[in-house]
Amino acid sequence: MCPVFVWTSERGSLSAEEYPAVFERFEISLVDSPPAEPGVMLVDAQRLALDRASIEAFVKAGGAVVATTLDTDGFDDLLFDATSTPPTEAELLRKLRNATRYVDSQLRLEELNAIGIALSAERNHERLLELILSKAREITNADAGSLFLVAGIDERVEHPDGREERVTSRWLKFRLAQNDSRPLRFEESILPISSGSIAGYVAETGETLNLEDAYAPPTDKPFAINRSFDEATGYRTVSMLVVPMLNQEDETIGVLQLINKKKERDSRLENPNDFDDGVLSFDENDERLVRSLASQAAVSVENNDLYRQREHLFERFVLAAVKAIESRDPTTEGHSHRVARMTTELAVVTTRAPKGRYAEFCLGDEQIRELNYAALLHDFGKVGVKEKVLLKATKLFHGELSGVRQRFKTIRRTLEAQYLRQMLDRLLQNDATPDQIAQMKEELSCKLIAVEAAGRSIEAANKPTVTEFSDFDKLQELGQLTYEDIDGTELPYLNDDELHSLLVTKGTLTGEEREQIESHVEHTYEFLSTIPWTKDLRDIPVLARSHHEKLDGTGYPRQFHADDIPPQTRMMTIADIYDALTAKDRPYKPAIKTERALAILEDEANSGKIDRALLDLFIEAKVFHHGLTN
Repeated sequence: MCPVFVWTSERGSLSAEEYPAVFERFEISLVDSPPAEPGVMLVDAQRLALDRASIEAFVKAGGAVVATTLDTDGFDDLLFDATSTPPTEAELLRKLRNATRYVDSQLRLEELNAIGIALSAERNHERLLELILSKAREITNADAGSLFLVAGIDERVEHPDGREERVTSRWLKFRLAQNDSRPLRFEESILPISSGSIAGYVAETGETLNLEDAYAPPTDKPFAINRSFDEATGYRTVSMLVVPMLNQEDETIGVLQLINKKKERDSRLENPNDFDDGVLSFDENDERLVRSLASQAAVSVENNDLYRQREHLFERFVLAAVKAIESRDPTTEGHSHRVARMTTELAVVTTRAPKGRYAEFCLGDEQIRELNYAALLHDFGKVGVKEKVLLKATKLFHGELSGVRQRFKTIRRTLEAQYLRQMLDRLLQNDATPDQIAQMKEELSCKLIAVEAAGRSIEAANKPTVTEFSDFDKLQELGQLTYEDIDGTELPYLNDDELHSLLVTKGTLTGEEREQIESHVEHTYEFLSTIPWTKDLRDIPVLARSHHEKLDGTGYPRQFHADDIPPQTRMMTIADIYDALTAKDRPYKPAIKTERALAILEDEANSGKIDRALLDLFIEAKVFHHGLTN
């Protein structure tokens, strides 16, 4: 109820003895200064003349002023109404009733606007439904309420004969119930949209129902109330206001059902007498407010549905993109998902950190979701890298290694043919003793052994190395060796490109090939930057592009330093390195154990390359456990 403040030059100028009905009907306070809260203020002529500025401030704050004088020249713009001096009780009752109704309606409209803003801002669907029902009950003092949403299908079915048929089916889904006076064990259920139930009737007809007593509905209505809850709990449904939730096309998308308007908002209806004495009927003002709220709610629910559909579309797009990455590089299957899980978990842990460098750091749900998408897509640019480089498991490509192996077979056959020809020529010329032939055979055997050893050295050097491989002297020597082809042409054991690849000191990639792989980061950024992300996802390209950067500027592709790398990306970097070290599906390197991987990360942090504070949280919270399963 709207409060009434009496601020007059003489404090006792309006007394309960003079106006008992006024004091009984309204919540009246005698004040010595202008009140801070909105309401109705009674002032006399002297207060009106002396305190105009204070009265103006009260009116601007949403209050209404009633003067107990008709001498109001120059003040009409401030006053809601004026009475005779002194006012009669009937006159004062009428003036205050009109003024309090006006203030109440203004306050309710402001509250309704605030509710509309809150509804439009809420993205969580379940919280939105809770907000709709709780706010509808709040503005009407309803003790209980329920919310139903229309669900169903509406699609075209094509028959084998080519005929199309539209199939529609709609029903009401009981989504939410609230009750201040009785505990609830709520379970979702489905109701038909029909006249058999109150909610079904309202959904079917679009009509608003305002029942003074739900147990005695109008005789011309076909529905009946379901009393099962009342009978099971000792509750009594008296007044009901049931309003359709109409969207902008005037279609019913739900039903809002309010039960038992209370005289006092904070009271509980516990005993039978409470239902007789403490429950009011919903009035026309309640109907107007709830219809307005229901319309706002309908729009918010539909917008929320569109938002969820968009989110689902984004999610499907991201998962399809990850699948595209993994289809090109099956050896890293699951990597993006593992990195995303570890990154988002580290973000949650960091947000909750009570102390340390990130004690004040905080990411909201939307920011963590954005980071999750960025982590899932951090390697998408690999679709722009040549597949043979992307899948290079050894220092020589498969075709190159086959060529080297075939070449060594040729070297062996050539040596054998050369020696056999020499031995045959000398035997035909009677120019060789048995000892000389044996010596030639020995020489051939030694050369073949050397060729075999050279081949084994190449096979060993061709394998990937996690740490730097230093035994390259033999390779350098092999680079100087030549053999005579079958037509007499002198050829090297290894050509320049093969030698260059085999002399890679770490991993399998030459410098040029590594540049191609590293270019995937720029490809990722360029691709993600072309997508019209929504405001809450707009930082995905920036977060994804720096996951190979290091705090000391030694990373790639842009050699960013610490100030250029967001904390979210630093988290992704730690997760990415850990998974690359421990993954069991990389053909170019063996997986290493967790302890060794964490030690390598410690070395990186000690060298100033990755974030020490984030790594400590990663280890303390055992975030790496989130990378164990796909």
